[in-house]
Amino acid sequence: MLYVGQDLGDTEAYLGRLTQALWMAMGMVLLLGAGGGLLISRNVERAMGRLNTVVAAVQDGDLKARVAVRNSGDELDELGQGLNRMLDRLEASMASTRHAGDAIAHDLRSPLTRMRAKLEVALIDAESGRLDGVDALQIALDEADALLKTFNTVLAIARLQAAAGRIPDAEVFDAADLAADMAELYEPAAEDKGLDFSAEIEKGLLIEGARPFLAQALANVIDNAIKYTPTGGAVKLRARRRSSGEIEYSVTDTGPGVPEGDRERVIQRFVRLDNSRTEAGSGLGLSLVGAVMEAHTGRIQLDEGPGAYGGHGPGLRVALVLPPASAA
Repeated sequence: MLYVGQDLGDTEAYLGRLTQALWMAMGMVLLLGAGGGLLISRNVERAMGRLNTVVAAVQDGDLKARVAVRNSGDELDELGQGLNRMLDRLEASMASTRHAGDAIAHDLRSPLTRMRAKLEVALIDAESGRLDGVDALQIALDEADALLKTFNTVLAIARLQAAAGRIPDAEVFDAADLAADMAELYEPAAEDKGLDFSAEIEKGLLIEGARPFLAQALANVIDNAIKYTPTGGAVKLRARRRSSGEIEYSVTDTGPGVPEGDRERVIQRFVRLDNSRTEAGSGLGLSLVGAVMEAHTGRIQLDEGPGAYGGHGPGLRVALVLPPASAA
């Protein structure tokens, strides 16, 4: 009989070492997993703690509280950045609301004082018999209408400034159509005053914005041109595309013009130059135009007019420059 045998000692030793290595690896994986989980949990807890701290501060009225961003690019950083942007918008909106209330209270103080003074004079004249009672009431109504117009204009300016770049009721439309409507509306008024009114309008001028606000802005500019241009002068309305691609409304007149040093100042609220004191108004027309242009990311430019015309001049050119619509 033949017996054949093989020594399995080396194999069993190898398997023993392999099993031992596997158990050690499993232990290390469990240890690293537990440590990593604990570390991630603590990081998430700290991040959520910072978020909760900011939320609690905002609830207590601190709108300047912001989340500290680590710039790691993870989801928690994105959440913090989003919360900070939301708080920025909220703070800007609240500041605009407070500013609007303060501005309305401040801007209406002078018109109310002026209205009270005129009513007091009318009352004295009515009591002394120099003024009829009906005429005194008519003066009161006229002053009330002027005050309401001033209030509505200030409110419109505050609304535009509070929009913070978000145009209310925006739409894409052809700027040429609006210019044509304004020309048709104001040409009879210019002719009644003895002015030469003309319009030069290009087609296909697509812009995006709130048509009522842009119409009011353009109407204010045309109305000022007609108001301050003496009889025998000229007013010209243009709508065109600039070489830069921007859309431009411009109104040029042959009135007294505005000195170069005062052109930035006349856009401010309740600013009226000496040569306009004899005309009715509150000094809010160009201020509203400036607010409309700012809300539409455009700008207003005041330049020298065409020069003397019929013995009048040098005139004024007011340009409203707007970006074209993205579909243009």
